[in-house]
Amino acid sequence: MAAGPRDGLDEESLQELRSRATRLLLKEDWEGYAAVCSRIVHGAAATDRRVLCSALAHRADARARLGDRPGALADCDAALAADPTHPAALLAKGALLRGLGRYAHAADCFRAALPAGASGADEVREMLEQCRRLEAQARSGAVDLSEWVLAGFSGKCPDLAEYVGPVEVRRSAHGGRGVFAVKGVEAGATLMISKAGATGRGVIPDAADSDEKMVVWKDFVDKVLDAAEKCPRTASLIYALSTGEEQEDELAVPDMAVFKPESEDLRDGVPEAGIGTREALDVDRVMKVLDVNCLTEDAPSANLLGNSGIVNCGVGLWILPSFLNHSCHPNARRTHVGDHAVVHASRDIKAGEEVTFPYFDVLTPVGKRREAARAWGFECRCDRCRFEAEDAVLRQELVRSENELFNGGADMGALVVRLEDKMRKSMVKERRKAFVRASFWSAYSSLFDNGRLMRKWGRMVPGEAVVAESVAGAVGGSESVLRAMLRGSNDGNGCGNRLEVEDKVVRIGRATYGKVVKRQAMRALFRLTLDGDNSKGL
Repeated sequence: MAAGPRDGLDEESLQELRSRATRLLLKEDWEGYAAVCSRIVHGAAATDRRVLCSALAHRADARARLGDRPGALADCDAALAADPTHPAALLAKGALLRGLGRYAHAADCFRAALPAGASGADEVREMLEQCRRLEAQARSGAVDLSEWVLAGFSGKCPDLAEYVGPVEVRRSAHGGRGVFAVKGVEAGATLMISKAGATGRGVIPDAADSDEKMVVWKDFVDKVLDAAEKCPRTASLIYALSTGEEQEDELAVPDMAVFKPESEDLRDGVPEAGIGTREALDVDRVMKVLDVNCLTEDAPSANLLGNSGIVNCGVGLWILPSFLNHSCHPNARRTHVGDHAVVHASRDIKAGEEVTFPYFDVLTPVGKRREAARAWGFECRCDRCRFEAEDAVLRQELVRSENELFNGGADMGALVVRLEDKMRKSMVKERRKAFVRASFWSAYSSLFDNGRLMRKWGRMVPGEAVVAESVAGAVGGSESVLRAMLRGSNDGNGCGNRLEVEDKVVRIGRATYGKVVKRQAMRALFRLTLDGDNSKGL
């Protein structure tokens, strides 16, 4: 902070406050640092414009780190009102606006900081270019993580912009609300990119350690409540989610504009102040919302990139993805990149079709899936569940096979051959064959993984890649299905010529990961998938 003549704050007092601020800065005591900056602001308010603007810019940085975005932007605007070209204030405001998703406005600040003589011009130009890239991404949803993937997920996690694609929240035919495609999209297309309102992550050596999980959960809940206190937009979005206790007709359908960062009211650059106190929040309601809307990063419908095996327990609240309903015949998956969830179509989606992803493992028979659905508090009535539970021709065989699968001791090769023979004789359509194969995927996998069983039964069942392609049609992308496709395609059994095989592999790869990488990087993900080594980034 520059020195100058002052009446309200003498030189000795200013130097003492600067020294104290430096110590607090090194300790990252942002509350203390903001308090010292406030003393300088009050002392220099009427006497030294340079000291005032510098103190305001520094306090803005501290407030931003504390989550007080309204206060931080107010400080930036006060500094720029006194000096419209103040470099530190321009940079601080640009950083705040970038964090709010206002990339064009942030770029204006960074651009203005360059001729104002801001130090680190190259860094400022880099931030300016980043804003341009994120603004384009926020409009198109186009994501390219190729360089990061090819570098082995080293370095900083790529910045992503929030994006709302061709979807909207509507009343669902199955009750409540759901997310629907407003136009047809192909497998792999990005549907939305959502930044978490809060996340909780931890390292839990024992996956069954409920005490450790509770620590992660408590940390996560505190972050959610803190975010809701400080940001009215966050609070209103949380309140828009279901608690699981409302009547279905009581749930309002939100306007899609509320999910876009630009919906936040900046009020001449300053967002509306937060709720302010924990007491002002409806904490009980927030807790109920979290119970039924949180997403985990290791869910069956999710990919986790860049984890490096350090964190094995991650939970978060991603608002718009929380509106997606479950289906055992899903058409969407999500990829977690830092605090962002990228939701993509895992198979082609028609205009007007509901967008769904699985809440639990759907590569299991209908009996197990129904148990899982009851644990979640609902009954799945998707076309796959209805077919498997009600089909007069196959129902008895499916029940028998499910009992054998889970009672142990059954020959998985014999089970698979019997299922395939029953479907062939009953002239079951390919779509329904895919449903059955998905339900007994563990039996098929056991057969394909066992050389002895394959020598005995292999000639009597479709090839591994053929089955994998079929199952992908039922459940969309899946790492285990992709792994089978990759292994089976090497054999070339029933897969077609080389170009056809490559096209099928890439198609299932897009269904699993979305269109977030180019082909070379996709091959790197394929290698990780074949290794099955989740500790290296998946």
